[in-house]
Amino acid sequence: VAALPAPPSLLDVHPVPTWGDVPAAPEDLVVVVGAGELGPYGSARTRFEMEVSDELSAAGVLELAWSTGLVSWDDAARGWYDTESGEPVDEADLHERYHDTVVERCGVRTYGDDGSMVDNTAPLLTSVYLDSDLSFTVGSESEARALRDADPERTVIEPTADGDWTVTRKAGTEIRVPRRMALTRTVGGQIPTGFDPAAWGVPAEMIESIDRVALWNLVATVDAFLSSGFTPAELMRWVHPALVANTQGTGMGGMSSMHALYINTLLGENNPNDILQEALPNVIAAHVVQSYVGSYGAMVHPVAACATTAISVEEGVDKIRLGKAEFVVAGGFDDLSTEGIIGFADMSATADTEVMRAKGIKDRYLSRANDRRRGGFVESQGGGTLLLARGDVAAKAGLPVLAVVAYAGSFADGVHTSIPAPGIGALAAGLGGGRSPLARGLASVGLTGDDIGVVSKHDTSTDAND
Repeated sequence: VAALPAPPSLLDVHPVPTWGDVPAAPEDLVVVVGAGELGPYGSARTRFEMEVSDELSAAGVLELAWSTGLVSWDDAARGWYDTESGEPVDEADLHERYHDTVVERCGVRTYGDDGSMVDNTAPLLTSVYLDSDLSFTVGSESEARALRDADPERTVIEPTADGDWTVTRKAGTEIRVPRRMALTRTVGGQIPTGFDPAAWGVPAEMIESIDRVALWNLVATVDAFLSSGFTPAELMRWVHPALVANTQGTGMGGMSSMHALYINTLLGENNPNDILQEALPNVIAAHVVQSYVGSYGAMVHPVAACATTAISVEEGVDKIRLGKAEFVVAGGFDDLSTEGIIGFADMSATADTEVMRAKGIKDRYLSRANDRRRGGFVESQGGGTLLLARGDVAAKAGLPVLAVVAYAGSFADGVHTSIPAPGIGALAAGLGGGRSPLARGLASVGLTGDDIGVVSKHDTSTDAND
């Protein structure tokens, strides 16, 4: 039938693509030698399987079952064991037994309970006014006076016979009463349910003491090294530690630590002494350096919202081309929280879950850039790590080359009245035509603009941006 495509078949002779001369010497190239990822579908390996076939392979099921604590490996018995029952699981049975379970734990899905977010609601302190006097007892005069100082016109304090103090708030006093607020955005890309950094060898003490974004970044960085077959210790045989830089960034920083820093303090709850440290954006990358890579090179950590990782790569490329580094750990990570979910909803930047469902759109596809039914993006947790190296260093050390960075640049959008409004600044990459930085970058690796086969266009799925 002519209307149907021909069945796939192998070509007798594979065509060899034409490639122009590459004038750049290896020492003038910047190459990607490693990549690691942790996101809603776990690693890049498992995410790719779901994107391509909508089903996990046996290896993919095992990786997710292991990383989310469903199974564990016993060195002594040389086998896999079900974590809950303690029973051995034959390798041949892993796919059938755990496939549906791990798929339910992954991807864009209805938010599970996370911190202050419970049943897709967030805590809210609402104002009420006392219709009669309210008295309560505190244990010291200083505490009583502190309470009176908060509202001296409506507060009376007096000692009791047993040494305590009575605090009375007069009728008409405004007080705050907790209630739950329903979220309008109830779907997002959370890290796989049950994900456990301990499976990757992260010590329990470290898991308890640092922000979870730092843990995710650490896991992705370890994955980037190990997936390419080398470790930081092996890297240091070829590159001096002072020439290994880090440009990993984040849009917000340690959001769970930030939440604790502000909200727990307001509520009078105790925080770790170093909670401020864990909220700082640069500390996320610092844990990678001091706990795994062990480098002494430059550390520059961009904060550029959705463009953070792209800017991180640009910074890494610049470091190498300026001779300030021979190897760079780049990438970006972010978390999501009730503060972000509510804030983006107030901006109408994210997709209203029920509005999109009413259009007949499944949760997995609520973010739909360039589609006429788009209604905003969907938030997600996670990020990734890219390992950049100077070309001759990669060749000398025998590192796998995943890609060559021909050009990396960033631009602003000039005078604007709105922060998220689109602009034309990025067009400056082609300023000068054939002599533009972009054209010269492509020419350095034997390419022209006509050779570009794929353009990955970052859109927010909002009416304004797309």
